[in-house]
Amino acid sequence: MERRCGRSQAQRISPALSVSRGTSRTEKEIAYYLDRLDIIDETVSQGFDDQPLHRENFKAAIGSLQRRKDRLVRRQEELERRDEKVVVFGEPESKPMGYGLAPKTPSYNLQSVVDVESGLIVHHDVYSDANDSHLLHPVSVAAKQVLEVDQIQVLTDGGYSNAEEIARCEREGIEVAAPIKRGAMNSDHFRPAQFVYDDATDTIRCPAGQTLRPSGLHTRNRAIRYRTPACTSCTLKPRCTPGAQRTIHRLVDQGALDRMEARICANPSLMTIRRCTVEHPFGTIKRMSGGGRFLTRGLRAVKAEAALSILAFNILHAANAFGAAMITPN
Repeated sequence: MERRCGRSQAQRISPALSVSRGTSRTEKEIAYYLDRLDIIDETVSQGFDDQPLHRENFKAAIGSLQRRKDRLVRRQEELERRDEKVVVFGEPESKPMGYGLAPKTPSYNLQSVVDVESGLIVHHDVYSDANDSHLLHPVSVAAKQVLEVDQIQVLTDGGYSNAEEIARCEREGIEVAAPIKRGAMNSDHFRPAQFVYDDATDTIRCPAGQTLRPSGLHTRNRAIRYRTPACTSCTLKPRCTPGAQRTIHRLVDQGALDRMEARICANPSLMTIRRCTVEHPFGTIKRMSGGGRFLTRGLRAVKAEAALSILAFNILHAANAFGAAMITPN
């Protein structure tokens, strides 16, 4: 789960492009005031000096603008040094969690694992990752180690639907159940789900009955491309693709996604169990903390604050569930 850092003193987000534009705009403003000073100097050379106040104000404005320019240059250098597009000055370890119409408030990403039977948080950690897609494996493995078991079942939301992470979990005895994120596609053409994969031959059968075979690897997306030369003469091509040839991409770890989808289809109540289990602690901690904002700065301090919040929740939940006498030390 995700909580905002909640420090109004942290300066606004400064993307690299905005810094560059700000520097250019500041240079133009400095040039404007320098031109005004040149005009005043011309009047002085002609024996007129009736603008001493303007001269001092222009000099003060130039000094202020130069300091702003120096600050923007330092920020630009910081962005380049960190090899990042966004740095939150005053809270550099936090990140804007998502964009939309505009960058969102700088935040830290609090991950928690809740036991279905007891409702207690058995593991948590705080990250600066803007999304959850690469956090499934480390968080799940840590929870497995805390519980000291060989196998666990993890129920989570679609934000963790990452084929590579799910496959890594499978190899370590972690069974994942999460909704699969599917990209939108023009409904006028055949959808990828209408292309049937055959595991035995590593081929795909298209709606026209033709066989698509592997034709290369898309490295960045870790996906294998499947194509067939039959597209050129296929009568169904207008319903399949506007291009010269239809290409189907199948993830290298697509098998792990298919097995996960089969588990959810066999037991749709898994997602209801997830929602009823993990959302309660999240909402309770936000209410306890007065809106879900961290009061500390820096990842290390935020980790400590999160640990205290979760400890308080577990104590209260245990007291309500089992009675205060069961958790009172002797």
